[in-house]
Amino acid sequence: MKGNPMQETVGPSTWKELNRYIRMDLDFTNGKHVNFWRRYLFEAGEKYIFWLRVTRYFFLKGKKAFPLFLLARMRLKHLGYKYSFDLSYRAQIGGGLQIAHYGYVIVPSNTVMGEYCRLRPGVVIGTKFTGSSANGVRIGNQVEFGVGAKVLGEITVGNQVIIGANAVVTKDVPDCCIVSGIPATVKRKFEKMTDVVDKSKRA
Repeated sequence: MKGNPMQETVGPSTWKELNRYIRMDLDFTNGKHVNFWRRYLFEAGEKYIFWLRVTRYFFLKGKKAFPLFLLARMRLKHLGYKYSFDLSYRAQIGGGLQIAHYGYVIVPSNTVMGEYCRLRPGVVIGTKFTGSSANGVRIGNQVEFGVGAKVLGEITVGNQVIIGANAVVTKDVPDCCIVSGIPATVKRKFEKMTDVVDKSKRA
């Protein structure tokens, strides 16, 4: 996926954008539009992401939509407590987001995340120390987070990156690579994500 996540739009701020984001979220794993209700009713991650989009949509509408924002935020909080997901509606997250399986996932408000990213149980994005930071983690497009991965500090993660299970990332990560370890370091570079995915399927 091309594009610079640092210039990510703050949407969805319009009804059309909201529908586009939801459609991208649905299409991520299947490559085509699937039945919304089947995904919404039976997949915790999809249900939570839907309300995350709706909450942000009403948040960006401002005071005129405050009652609807409040209702959507209450629903988002309820699902967050139920499934142990804590993604801020203030975070700028591109379309095509997926939360794979149950388990706590934390994405704070100052995060900028590109399109088609996949979060797994135990993923934490945040700062190195206690307290808020004006600039959070900035994540590119098509980033895969392994189980238990931590990304901490005012750092940038490039496009098409695979972060290994339990990795702790505290420094900038370039495009098209696999990082792992504590602290995480680049273990392998590749031309494009599909090369790695296709090889893993053949293995």
